[in-house]
Amino acid sequence: MNSKSLKIALLLGALTTSAMTNADAQSCGALPTHMRAARIHAPGGPEALRVESVPVPTPAAGEVLVRVHHASVNPVDWKLQQAGRLPFPATPGGDFAGEIVARGAGVDGYDCGDQVAGIVDQAARGGSYAEYLSVPVSEIVPRPAAFSMAEAAAYPTVAVAAWRYLVVAANVQAGERVLVHGGAGGVGSMVVQIARARGAEVIATASERNHDYLREVGVVQAIDYRSTRFEDVVKEVDIVVDTVGGDTLLRSAAVLRDGGRLVTLVGNVPPELCADGRILCPPRAPWNVRQGLEGVATLIAAGKLKVNIDRSYGLDGIVAAQQYNRDGHTRGKVVIDIGPGVEAAVRVPLQAYLDGHATGLESHFRRAFSDDAILVGTKDGRYGQRSAKDYIAQSASGHAPADEDRRRRWIRSVTVTGKVATAVIELDYPSMRALDHMSLVKFADGWKIVVKAYDAWTPALAGPSASGPSSARRH
Repeated sequence: MNSKSLKIALLLGALTTSAMTNADAQSCGALPTHMRAARIHAPGGPEALRVESVPVPTPAAGEVLVRVHHASVNPVDWKLQQAGRLPFPATPGGDFAGEIVARGAGVDGYDCGDQVAGIVDQAARGGSYAEYLSVPVSEIVPRPAAFSMAEAAAYPTVAVAAWRYLVVAANVQAGERVLVHGGAGGVGSMVVQIARARGAEVIATASERNHDYLREVGVVQAIDYRSTRFEDVVKEVDIVVDTVGGDTLLRSAAVLRDGGRLVTLVGNVPPELCADGRILCPPRAPWNVRQGLEGVATLIAAGKLKVNIDRSYGLDGIVAAQQYNRDGHTRGKVVIDIGPGVEAAVRVPLQAYLDGHATGLESHFRRAFSDDAILVGTKDGRYGQRSAKDYIAQSASGHAPADEDRRRRWIRSVTVTGKVATAVIELDYPSMRALDHMSLVKFADGWKIVVKAYDAWTPALAGPSASGPSSARRH
């Protein structure tokens, strides 16, 4: 056996062992027993947060386990922890985006590897400032294709809140005039964009430094609240959406037309403002995650709803991230790059490989493989071997497969040992199924696939005596 054959044999042996080790797991692949999470042990502010090692949660029936790529900070996070309304010791955080790595019983509609976004109920379970979280499927949606992972983590809470107050409670209509207090903030900027998308004219208050941003998202009149009293320059609006509270809320009734609607995200509208019946103060609508996220989905897909990421921090910077949000001058959102560490870096070329199959683009395949990578394996029992360059030339069609909507592919497991990693990818196509056993090496410019050892078979040929993988090995 020559040195190249020995290298292949050793890699195949290691990869097969890894796959068999993970095959019995109820998860989509091998999972760590512990994870890093930002924790707080008693009521307190941002300074009380500490990054600790805690057990990875197990999804219950109707739940999925998500490997968190990004989380985002909302005022409700630090308000709940300061008020002692978390299950201490607690992991705060609501918004997240990531990929499904395990499924509880009875989960339909979501598969291993699906990228999702959502809101976890941090008052009832571990929150999103962690590498993993479990969440009911009722609280997630597929990651919007138009959003990066960071953007997908930034939008859920502010989008649901904006939809709740502007659409469900205030029932905004095309042609109406809407005043938004705090228009540059996370919720405020969402209210502005949703109102514009529904045909309303939008006025907003914010500091002068945010006026260009407000105009970018559709505001026709920006008011610097530090130098101008809004009631001096605004009259007869149909709706006021207040995200500030206090004196700003009390002064807002004066700018509404008769029959105008006043809603606030800060506490409740004082009853005396609505007592004479001149203006309407709609009741607060129920908090409905799916309704809000599905409501804005078409706007995101159409490019009418965007989220601005003001700052990004790593998980170790969670104290600074919360403090910046609490200071109250955020333009859009603050996100947390959870940075799952080495495994996340290993998944970059693996995801590029999946993206190459989904799009047919050569650039994705070249990002996935090293220049001297090789492919070895069997297809319907027949052994083959070729270079990755030949494989890329054949696979890079330049366009998505015609039956892409019927194809499924996901990363089944990842194991990292030093500067070498192994992974298993499963492909489920109408005309083919396969287990791709990848061996990766860390180079100066990142991780690359050096060997793809495949076991592929045609479903129509896979009878009881077929040589392909047994049903026990299929996912």
